Amino acid sequence: MFRILKNEKGFLLLTAMILLFFVTNLMMTASSAYDSRYRAYDALKIAGIQETKNVLNSIQKEKTGTD
Repeated sequence: MFRILKNEKGFLLLTAMILLFFVTNLMMTASSAYDSRYRAYDALKIAGIQETKNVLNSIQKEKTGTD
């Protein structure tokens, strides 16, 4: 292991691999956070659409019941 660090190319390779590991983890964390936030907003949108349908259906039932 130390023989690799004595060589300049080996040191650069090890440094590049460590940097790649950290950048990959950072990108995966950011992607996961974005995905969970997007799913939360999507669920809220679906709930809002469903509630709007319920309100419109209740209005329609009231109109047909009074006629």
